[in-house]
Amino acid sequence: MCGACLLTGAMLPMWKLIGFILYVVLYYSVLDAYTVWPVASLKSFFFGVMPIVHLVFIVMSTSMDDDIKVKSLRYRWNIALGLIASGISDCCKFFDELPGVIMFIIAHLFYIRALGIRPIGSKPTAASFAVAAVSFYFFLLETVQWSAMKVVIVIYLLLLFIVAWRSMVVLQSEKSFDSFLAFLGSALFIVADAMFAVDRFYGSFHRAPFWVMLTYYGAQLGLALSACDSHSPSLLKKNY
Repeated sequence: MCGACLLTGAMLPMWKLIGFILYVVLYYSVLDAYTVWPVASLKSFFFGVMPIVHLVFIVMSTSMDDDIKVKSLRYRWNIALGLIASGISDCCKFFDELPGVIMFIIAHLFYIRALGIRPIGSKPTAASFAVAAVSFYFFLLETVQWSAMKVVIVIYLLLLFIVAWRSMVVLQSEKSFDSFLAFLGSALFIVADAMFAVDRFYGSFHRAPFWVMLTYYGAQLGLALSACDSHSPSLLKKNY
């Protein structure tokens, strides 16, 4: 299989990715969500959650083949459940932010369960992500007044960086394209949440809704594709 086929091989037909891209385009075009956040409505609810619903479909519908390294059923189910929890969070955020953040916490618990806690990885790697998490807090959240919401956000922040740490350890251990996608997804999650925190607590920046949701959908896409069994070739190995 050539390198260009990694994302669109026999295990993941192109039309599945096109479906996801189409839903993302519809989200922006129908809701005009380039410069302002969509208002709560049935329309925004539907178009906001459909890209995630399609990713659940991609994960659960991906077939398996004997000549492809198969992701464990446990990994795939936990990624799918994480996506489902994220979709519920996307629905909640249009009406109340607190339940939405709680559902994102549940989603990341599923992602952590998918990635596992072994191998532990090196201490410097763990320390690097711990420092990054603390820096994220002090730069973006320290000045936010303490409340039930801030407590929940801090818990979510901790889990967010645990997912990134675990995905990095898995990438260092497996050196596979699917583990790279998982790490890319977790890293994009951090970028999306950092931009959202700036927009939410420090005043909006140019096209904030566009960039936040684009990186968010990209993060979920990376995690979803990491469970699709079609990305086993090593990052260090060329296939022709």
